[in-house]
Amino acid sequence: MTTNAEIEKGPLDPVQACLLMDDPQALSCLEELIKNWPEDETCKPSLVLLGQGDCLPCSEEYELHAVAIEAGIIEVVDFDSPRGADIAKRNGIEAVPSLLLLDCNDTVIEQAGESAPVASV
Repeated sequence: MTTNAEIEKGPLDPVQACLLMDDPQALSCLEELIKNWPEDETCKPSLVLLGQGDCLPCSEEYELHAVAIEAGIIEVVDFDSPRGADIAKRNGIEAVPSLLLLDCNDTVIEQAGESAPVASV
Protein backbone atom coordinates (compact mmCIF):
# COMPACT_ATOMS: atom_id res chain seq x y z
CA MET A 1 0.00 0.00 0.00
CA THR A 2 1.27 3.47 -0.90
CA THR A 3 1.36 6.16 1.79
CA ASN A 4 1.36 9.95 1.54
CA ALA A 5 5.01 9.98 2.66
CA GLU A 6 5.90 7.66 -0.24
CA ILE A 7 4.06 9.94 -2.66
CA GLU A 8 6.10 12.94 -1.52
CA LYS A 9 9.36 11.00 -1.87
CA GLY A 10 7.97 9.44 -5.10
CA PRO A 11 9.06 8.88 -8.32
CA LEU A 12 5.35 8.18 -8.75
CA ASP A 13 3.09 10.77 -10.30
CA PRO A 14 0.98 11.94 -7.30
CA VAL A 15 -2.34 11.13 -9.01
CA GLN A 16 -1.17 7.63 -9.92
CA ALA A 17 0.15 7.13 -6.40
CA CYS A 18 -3.32 7.91 -5.02
CA LEU A 19 -4.90 5.51 -7.49
CA LEU A 20 -2.69 2.69 -6.20
CA MET A 21 -4.16 3.03 -2.70
CA ASP A 22 -7.11 1.03 -1.39
CA ASP A 23 -10.54 2.65 -1.03
CA PRO A 24 -11.41 4.91 0.82
CA GLN A 25 -7.80 6.00 1.28
CA ALA A 26 -7.47 6.56 -2.49
CA LEU A 27 -10.43 8.96 -2.53
CA SER A 28 -9.11 10.85 0.51
CA CYS A 29 -5.70 11.11 -1.17
CA LEU A 30 -7.25 12.44 -4.40
CA GLU A 31 -9.40 14.94 -2.50
CA GLU A 32 -6.34 16.24 -0.64
CA LEU A 33 -4.30 16.39 -3.85
CA ILE A 34 -6.99 18.37 -5.69
CA LYS A 35 -7.56 20.67 -2.71
CA ASN A 36 -3.85 21.53 -2.62
CA TRP A 37 -3.11 21.52 -6.37
CA PRO A 38 -0.70 24.37 -7.19
CA GLU A 39 -2.40 27.34 -8.82
CA ASP A 40 0.36 27.67 -11.41
CA GLU A 41 -0.21 24.13 -12.78
CA THR A 42 -1.98 24.26 -16.12
CA CYS A 43 -3.84 20.92 -16.08
CA LYS A 44 -5.51 20.39 -12.73
CA PRO A 45 -7.34 17.08 -12.28
CA SER A 46 -10.88 17.21 -10.94
CA LEU A 47 -13.32 14.94 -9.18
CA VAL A 48 -16.72 15.11 -10.86
CA LEU A 49 -19.85 13.45 -9.56
CA LEU A 50 -22.02 12.86 -12.60
CA GLY A 51 -25.65 12.66 -11.51
CA GLN A 52 -29.18 13.18 -12.71
CA GLY A 53 -32.36 14.87 -11.46
CA ASP A 54 -34.58 12.47 -9.50
CA CYS A 55 -32.04 9.65 -9.25
CA LEU A 56 -32.23 8.22 -5.69
CA PRO A 57 -28.71 6.69 -5.79
CA CYS A 58 -27.43 10.10 -6.98
CA SER A 59 -29.01 11.81 -3.95
CA GLU A 60 -27.32 9.26 -1.70
CA GLU A 61 -23.95 9.97 -3.34
CA TYR A 62 -24.48 13.74 -2.99
CA GLU A 63 -25.13 13.21 0.72
CA LEU A 64 -22.14 10.89 1.12
CA HIS A 65 -19.79 13.45 -0.46
CA ALA A 66 -21.54 16.61 0.85
CA VAL A 67 -18.48 17.98 2.69
CA ALA A 68 -16.20 17.64 -0.36
CA ILE A 69 -18.92 19.06 -2.64
CA GLU A 70 -19.46 22.08 -0.37
CA ALA A 71 -15.68 22.62 -0.21
CA GLY A 72 -15.47 22.63 -4.01
CA ILE A 73 -13.29 19.50 -4.10
CA ILE A 74 -15.96 17.43 -5.87
CA GLU A 75 -17.97 19.10 -8.61
CA VAL A 76 -21.52 17.91 -9.29
CA VAL A 77 -22.37 17.83 -13.00
CA ASP A 78 -25.83 16.94 -14.30
CA PHE A 79 -25.75 14.06 -16.78
CA ASP A 80 -28.34 15.89 -18.95
CA SER A 81 -26.37 19.15 -19.16
CA PRO A 82 -24.20 19.84 -22.23
CA ARG A 83 -21.02 19.28 -20.20
CA GLY A 84 -22.43 16.16 -18.53
CA ALA A 85 -23.45 14.70 -21.89
CA ASP A 86 -19.99 15.47 -23.28
CA ILE A 87 -18.23 13.87 -20.31
CA ALA A 88 -20.45 10.78 -20.57
CA LYS A 89 -19.96 10.42 -24.32
CA ARG A 90 -16.19 11.06 -24.21
CA ASN A 91 -15.67 8.47 -21.45
CA GLY A 92 -18.34 5.87 -22.23
CA ILE A 93 -20.35 6.58 -19.07
CA GLU A 94 -23.85 5.13 -19.33
CA ALA A 95 -25.05 5.11 -15.72
CA VAL A 96 -25.27 7.55 -12.86
CA PRO A 97 -24.15 8.28 -10.29
CA SER A 98 -20.54 8.13 -11.41
CA LEU A 99 -17.68 9.68 -9.45
CA LEU A 100 -14.97 10.42 -12.00
CA LEU A 101 -11.39 11.57 -11.82
CA LEU A 102 -10.93 13.79 -14.87
CA ASP A 103 -8.00 15.59 -16.41
CA CYS A 104 -8.28 19.20 -17.60
CA ASN A 105 -9.84 17.96 -20.87
CA ASP A 106 -12.64 16.08 -19.06
CA THR A 107 -11.10 12.71 -19.87
CA VAL A 108 -11.06 10.01 -17.19
CA ILE A 109 -7.67 9.46 -15.58
CA GLU A 110 -7.13 5.75 -15.16
CA GLN A 111 -4.60 3.83 -13.14
CA ALA A 112 -1.54 3.28 -15.27
CA GLY A 113 -0.83 -0.31 -16.24
CA GLU A 114 2.22 -2.02 -14.85
CA SER A 115 4.03 -1.60 -18.15
CA ALA A 116 3.10 2.06 -18.51
CA PRO A 117 5.48 4.68 -17.11
CA VAL A 118 4.01 6.63 -14.20
CA ALA A 119 6.97 8.81 -13.37
CA SER A 120 9.09 11.39 -15.03
CA VAL A 121 12.66 11.93 -13.94
